[in-house]
Amino acid sequence: MTVDLVDRHAITNLRKMCKLERARLARMADLSVQQITQLEEGGVSAFSSVEFKIQAALKVASILSGVQDNGLPVANVFYSSKAKASQMGMAVSYHAPRGKPAKPKYPDSPEFYKMLLIFLVLAFLLVAVAMPLLFAIPSQSNLDHTVTVQPINN
Repeated sequence: MTVDLVDRHAITNLRKMCKLERARLARMADLSVQQITQLEEGGVSAFSSVEFKIQAALKVASILSGVQDNGLPVANVFYSSKAKASQMGMAVSYHAPRGKPAKPKYPDSPEFYKMLLIFLVLAFLLVAVAMPLLFAIPSQSNLDHTVTVQPINN
């Protein structure tokens, strides 16, 4: 027995919220009308495998609800609660990990790199431009205390 992971009602409600007909949604998602019908009513005969049906459900949900930063659709079109999963005959045993939350994979943001670039440009200007100018110009105090030496005539 295979369990259908796609929430038929979620896809139907999402399509109706967007006020789309099945044929229009099929054209938008590059699927057949029969595949859209099976996403909403159940069945897998229009798909080559269950995995392709899941991919089609993700594609439809992404088109209708938009995509989050992590690439998943905003709307959930799969069974996710324990109550629905137990009604479908699936065992759900996922527990969130305890302890410290995971660090983001890339903690540096574009603002960090902008500030780093500004710092490097300022350091370059200080070392390559300002320092040679400061040491090449004679100071005013050295000009005031100049002594002229006159030769002594015997």
